[in-house]
Amino acid sequence: MVASSLNAEDEVDAFEKQEVGDITYLNRHNTEMFQSGRSFSGNERHKLWFNNADESFGDMSDLSGLDSPNDGRGVVAADFDDDGDVDLFVHNIQRERHALYRNELGSAGGFIKVRLKATLGQYEAIGATVIATVSGNSTAQVLSRGAGFVSCQAPELVFGLGGAPGAEVAVRWPGGVLEEFGHTERNSRVLLVEGQGEARAFAAHTRALPDPLPRGFKILVGERLPRLAVLDAESNKTLIDPVALADGGTLYINFWASYCGSCVKELPDLQELDEKPGVRVVGISMDAPADSSAVHELLRKRGARYAAFYIGREPTEGDGLTSITEVIDIERLPIPSTLVVGPDGIIRNILKGPLDASGQASE
Repeated sequence: MVASSLNAEDEVDAFEKQEVGDITYLNRHNTEMFQSGRSFSGNERHKLWFNNADESFGDMSDLSGLDSPNDGRGVVAADFDDDGDVDLFVHNIQRERHALYRNELGSAGGFIKVRLKATLGQYEAIGATVIATVSGNSTAQVLSRGAGFVSCQAPELVFGLGGAPGAEVAVRWPGGVLEEFGHTERNSRVLLVEGQGEARAFAAHTRALPDPLPRGFKILVGERLPRLAVLDAESNKTLIDPVALADGGTLYINFWASYCGSCVKELPDLQELDEKPGVRVVGISMDAPADSSAVHELLRKRGARYAAFYIGREPTEGDGLTSITEVIDIERLPIPSTLVVGPDGIIRNILKGPLDASGQASE
């Protein structure tokens, strides 16, 4: 079996035959799939389960914000901000995206953080089991340093204590010896050295992790919106220059799609807003450029005459433009959403939901 395929450059019309199993065929098609954001596993969403402490688990995927449709292929579970709870760093295949999920449950209860140092064998004590006991109930963790797909974990273990004042700590070292380290107070960070039987405290290095960006956006209010690479109605490469389009006034950049009922409903209001002095409205459609004729017919029927563009163009190196995917997260952007940009190109507001003719969001 053979397949006809385009050459790497979009502008090349010639086709070449390649065996489907050929390594160049596989590499190119896999690269195109991942870079374009398509799913390798059918958009199966990420899951996060919360231990209810009653032999059951609650599905916290949506509430936590972790339920991304991207294909996660590596997870590092570690206390990145050193506040006593475990955060998650996730690597996704699509566009080589990374996401850091900050855990904010640490303040709800106490913890013990444990590091190990072996004196017999490998110094990190990989394979050792740490046992924490509270009121006769024990829990254990193995220092593995490797967990999940091509992932390496931090060389420390975190035990949640809830309301307990502390825990009795013991270590089963890789050689098989069980060593007791006695009582460890809650919110302690301790180094356990093989053969010493006494915990050593080590200093905390807490740090603040950044707040999450607005859902669906990779840019914050107060930041400058760059010149964006887009497509026009004829699928020609063009740009959106926020400063030039604002022309000394306020620019509303509306992200929408023809299949979104709320988006279609707000079109007349956006046109009325565009007609106000000192205001300019620009629409960027999530529809495929191939559907531009139908989309423009919809705009005409709804009386929307403001400038309309499409996502789809990737900038050329050196042209000074930024890809739309550097500003929005296509998989998580709720539509309609609108960026309000000042005459200086600075983002003044990010509005979610349909707008009225005064430029106010209904949500």
